[in-house]
Amino acid sequence: MLFIRNLETPRLIIRSWRKSDKDFTLSLWGDKENGKYMSDPVFENMDEAYLKCVDEMEDNPEGYYLLVEWKADHTPVGTCCIFPENGNYDIGYCIAKDHWKEGLGTEVVDAVIRWVKAEGGRSVTAEVADLNLASVALLRKFGFSADRKTRYKKWGEETWFDAHDYKLNLA
Repeated sequence: MLFIRNLETPRLIIRSWRKSDKDFTLSLWGDKENGKYMSDPVFENMDEAYLKCVDEMEDNPEGYYLLVEWKADHTPVGTCCIFPENGNYDIGYCIAKDHWKEGLGTEVVDAVIRWVKAEGGRSVTAEVADLNLASVALLRKFGFSADRKTRYKKWGEETWFDAHDYKLNLA
């Protein structure tokens, strides 16, 4: 799905992902450190099936794939996604490691929560690896709590992550 209107924060624009964003996205997600806790593969494991999935993100009928960029010069600094279903909006986010600890994740999650509220959403969820302490802390800052235990696998590897779905009720 395509965003009708960009989301904006004091420093960022969050807009619909385009195929022209593919190289940045793959460099972000495929980096061993940056994509460490993502289900997306590292560069070496990006096969044709995975690349086809990325090519189809631009107008995915199941959700929104978004690019996060600096408002000042439109340089990309991250990605996020939103998947609505029955009043719940499942989210994901990734900030480029060169910009970790600058508060960008906070701005992105805040903007997404505000958008979900405006859309009439009842809750927001995010699946996070238990070892991803920074992401767990970010969600807890917004009032998310661990909802249920999960487990997921990294594409093209036998790397599994113990995780939790975190949930924020908006009602």
